[in-house]
Amino acid sequence: MRCPNCATENIDGVDLCEECGTDLAGLDLPEAQGGWSGRLLTSRLADFEVSEAVVVAPEETVWVVIERMRQAQAGCVLVRDQGKLVGLFNERHVLTRVLRPGLDPAATPVSEVMSPDPLFLSPHDPPAYAIHCMVERDFRHLPLVSGGEIVGYISVRNVLALLHRWVLAPVPA
Repeated sequence: MRCPNCATENIDGVDLCEECGTDLAGLDLPEAQGGWSGRLLTSRLADFEVSEAVVVAPEETVWVVIERMRQAQAGCVLVRDQGKLVGLFNERHVLTRVLRPGLDPAATPVSEVMSPDPLFLSPHDPPAYAIHCMVERDFRHLPLVSGGEIVGYISVRNVLALLHRWVLAPVPA
C-alpha cells in the first residue's frame, strides 16, 4: 500500500507508514464506487426481490418436501424446528444425498439429508456480501433471517436478476 503522505510503498495491512508514520489504518478497505458496483456495497438485500421461503419440518419425508418444492417452483426449502432455522434442503441434495446413495424418498426424513445449521444472512446485509458467500462457499441459496424469523432466501437467480436490472436494463431518467 502506498502512503498518501510520502508515497512510500508499505506492506499491505500495516497501520503506520514505515517511512513517515502516517496512519494507514482503513485505507485498504474497499470503498463504494458509483454505479452498479457501488450499489452492491451500499444497498441492502431487503432492497431487492427475494424468494419466498418454503418452510418444512425436519420430520417431513423427502418425497413430501420435493412435492412442496415443485408446487412452489422453489429450488430449496428451509427446515425449521421449534421456530428456529435448522437446515436447508435443495435440488442438489435430492441428487447427491438421496438418489445417489439409493435412499427411499418416501421413507427418509429431510433432517437426514439436509445441510444442518446453514449460514444465513440478514436483510440488512449488502448484496456484495451475499455474492461473496455464494462464490467462496459454492452456495446456490442463502436464507435470510431477521430477528430470529425466516424472511425468505436469495438464490443465484435473484442475484442474476439484480445484476440484470442494474447493469443491462435501461436506467430510468
